[in-house]
Formats: sequence, C-alpha cells, structure tokens
Amino acid sequence: MGSARRKAVVVTALMAYAVLLLLGPSLLGEWAGVVILVASFAVGFAWLVLLVAPWAARGRPRPTPVRGPRP
Repeated sequence: MGSARRKAVVVTALMAYAVLLLLGPSLLGEWAGVVILVASFAVGFAWLVLLVAPWAARGRPRPTPVRGPRP
C-alpha cells in the first residue's frame, strides 16, 4: 500500500470519527460512549500502524564512517 493510500485511509477514518463525535450521542443514545471509545482506539491504531510504523521502520540515516585519522 502506497503512502498516499495509507494517508487517505487515516484521513477517512478521522473524518468518520469526527462525524461520530458530532452525531453519535443523538443517534446512539447511552451506547455512544462505548462506541466512541472503541472508535478512538481504532483510529489511533490505524494512525500508528499506517503512518507512524512505516516512518519509524525507515529509521534515521546513518552517518558515513570516517576512515583513518583526520588531519
């Protein structure tokens, strides 16, 4: 999955989460808290796995080793 597609998935999940936050209590009633809690976990996990993990897996570039003493 390419970087653009991963970002699109996370942005779509965030937009759905925002709609859930706005309309969830009126539509779901007393179950809204549980659904929002699970949705926040799912969106956070998607962000972590799809955006942060590939970035972290690349790591920092390593400096080139210096061969021999410097003058």
